[in-house]
Amino acid sequence: MKKRYSLTILVLIILALFVSVNILEGKEDILFIGAKWGVEGVDHIATPGSIDAITVYIAPTLANGLKDVIAELYLPKPLAGLDGGKVVKTSSLVFIPKGQVLPLTFKVIIPLNVIEGNYTFRLKVKYTILAPLPEERKWEIEFSLPILGRTVVYAKLLTNTLEKGKIQDVNFNITYIGNEPAEISVDFRSETLSILDYEPKKPILADKPHSFEAKAKVYCPPDIKIDALPITITITYKTLQTASTYSKTYMIPVSRKAEVGFTEIQPIVSDNTVTIRGQLVNVGDYDAKYLTVYATSPDKGLTIENPITYIGTLTAGEGSSFLIYASTTKPGKYSISLSAKYYGPDMKWHEISEEINVEVTGVAKKEEISVPLRYEEVLPAIIALSVATLIVGIIIGRYTRWKSV
Repeated sequence: MKKRYSLTILVLIILALFVSVNILEGKEDILFIGAKWGVEGVDHIATPGSIDAITVYIAPTLANGLKDVIAELYLPKPLAGLDGGKVVKTSSLVFIPKGQVLPLTFKVIIPLNVIEGNYTFRLKVKYTILAPLPEERKWEIEFSLPILGRTVVYAKLLTNTLEKGKIQDVNFNITYIGNEPAEISVDFRSETLSILDYEPKKPILADKPHSFEAKAKVYCPPDIKIDALPITITITYKTLQTASTYSKTYMIPVSRKAEVGFTEIQPIVSDNTVTIRGQLVNVGDYDAKYLTVYATSPDKGLTIENPITYIGTLTAGEGSSFLIYASTTKPGKYSISLSAKYYGPDMKWHEISEEINVEVTGVAKKEEISVPLRYEEVLPAIIALSVATLIVGIIIGRYTRWKSV
């Protein structure tokens, strides 16, 4: 009896675990990506006395996606929908596959009496899952968005990187949002960059929402060791009622690059052989990876013996030598194209090239091969020479004896 009772309890615990997993999966059917003021693709700042849009981004996490999405956005006081209500609705009845982002847009009225600050919104979503069987589910989440004062000025940095040892512009876009005229002044400072000039020097007058470009001409020292340099922009804006200041420091990355160049290229011609001695040097401040030298020739009479030479990685300031061998069968003028490809810190391939012209004035002649004579071929001549020598000796001997008599 006790064994049956224990088995029953075990089965109930297992069933309870399955129910918990299903509930948990149901809560994770949708991924909340984020929310912002403005419609899809357009950012916006919400201010009192305006009609704005809120876009919420969600995405299905279910393998089979979902469909028939009906969303309700519950607004905090004193915000309201276009009909004056506190709930704004939108829907999407199409099928949304897993991972696809679904933007949900709601129109909202922001009254003039709204106080500046962060406001909390509640989003409730009804949807249908398709597997294992069609089923309607619910999901909800809370998020916050700011509502700023009637007059707002802010800056957006447009320059991505700085280059060492160069004079360059650091560009900003200045945006003014407000319901009253404003006088806007811009100033720059930096503890590391030398600010040589800036624009605009005179105040900008804005009687309605307005944007304009401001820039500082700076010099970036070549001996900088850090990866980013600071620049502070200060914007002072005055209205008929108030004067305010916006100030923000931006850290601009210092670009690091690999810059490889050919140096000391020397062609050497010897008979029908051409040897090119060369060197590559990385004058940049970052590694040049997978460095490879390629040699080609458009001339048919010239053959490149080693058209590809792999060097590897050149660190900043490092050099490496290479040799290219070529041969030809006839005199003439020939051209050789050298190129070097490497992978830089910008995650892109870079290529440099060099053209070499050489002249081959003569091709080495083949040496004549001497064939040794065989013994049987020279034996008659040796015998004849010996007989002749013997006869001459006998004659000379007789002549000497006759003279002595």
